[in-house]
Amino acid sequence: MNIVYFQYPWRFWRTRLAGIYRYAASAGWRVQVIEHGLTALPVAKAIAFWRPDGCIVERSVMDTPGFRASDFRDTPVVYCDANPKRFRRPSMAVVHDSSGTAALAAHELISLGFRNFAFVGNIIPRDWSDRRRKVMAAEAAKAGGTFASFEPGGPDSIAAFFASIRPWLRALPTPCGLLAANDISADLVLQACAMEQIEVPDEIAVIGIDNDTLICRHATPTLTSVMPDFEQSGYLAAQLLDEAMSGNCAPRIVKFGAAHIVRRNSTIKFKRRDGAVRRAVARIRETSGVGLTPAEICREIGGSRRGAEYRFREATGRSIGEEIAAARVEHAKTLLLIREQPIESIAAECGYEDASSLRRAFKKATGLSLRDWRNAVAPA
Repeated sequence: MNIVYFQYPWRFWRTRLAGIYRYAASAGWRVQVIEHGLTALPVAKAIAFWRPDGCIVERSVMDTPGFRASDFRDTPVVYCDANPKRFRRPSMAVVHDSSGTAALAAHELISLGFRNFAFVGNIIPRDWSDRRRKVMAAEAAKAGGTFASFEPGGPDSIAAFFASIRPWLRALPTPCGLLAANDISADLVLQACAMEQIEVPDEIAVIGIDNDTLICRHATPTLTSVMPDFEQSGYLAAQLLDEAMSGNCAPRIVKFGAAHIVRRNSTIKFKRRDGAVRRAVARIRETSGVGLTPAEICREIGGSRRGAEYRFREATGRSIGEEIAAARVEHAKTLLLIREQPIESIAAECGYEDASSLRRAFKKATGLSLRDWRNAVAPA
């Protein structure tokens, strides 16, 4: 039996747990999840009670006051996203490739034609936020662009945060492509832009990291975000733990990267301003196009169907049907990262009649089969 220490609330932690369960199923493990913060047992007492063969520990647990790695005694441990500098001795760990993720976001902004760039750090200073800032600055320099950085002073006063970031945003040269350290910081940036009446994405385009759909889909405008492969990180952590329990491997750190970018309205520029079309695109993205038809979207835009279709194409450069199809494919990419989810289930969840319809649409959009895309982005 193995113990996993983590916190439930964040979606990406639950996704990571799916990867742990995927490996556990193949290895014949029984997994005991301890939701840190809700359990009454300190680590040392939990270890004594459960007597696990190994443990996987989230960074949030390590950041808790009073945490001591020694409480695990001789139990093999794999840490997830912990700062390697905190390890007092060589350890087994799976960490996010923050530099690679930031580079992917930077290249997205560069490809959109921006030459002015900015970065907003995590609300609490963190090593991974600093790495993302440095990469964004380096990529901006390579592109021959300007770069500005804003580092929040901490979570003590949101009012102070907005008081300082609002004039900073207003002073940025525009148009500007801005990367936030994560979706939480990005959402705060969007709120500050609204307060300053800064047009997003026309004046400042914003990208977050984590693709926390609860934040991204309800942000105004909806938030483009880089999606790290958290499910694969859980699988890698379990794989490392298996090696650690065998005693046949040396301590090491394994990195996991980003899967892809989920594009939403915070970076989608329209060829022509049209509030109704912008709202229609937001709805298509929020629902991943599932259950929507071009006729329904035309009714929401208003006027005749022919007129609505014309307005949509003039503003976005593609038809309503093409936008719905693209949203469904993006949703399929997200679901494909959960390797144990069968293709038939993904097809139904994305609004396709059957798996064959999904395969044809995916191949047309990406040039790859479902299997080839999954193996390329999320190898087993």
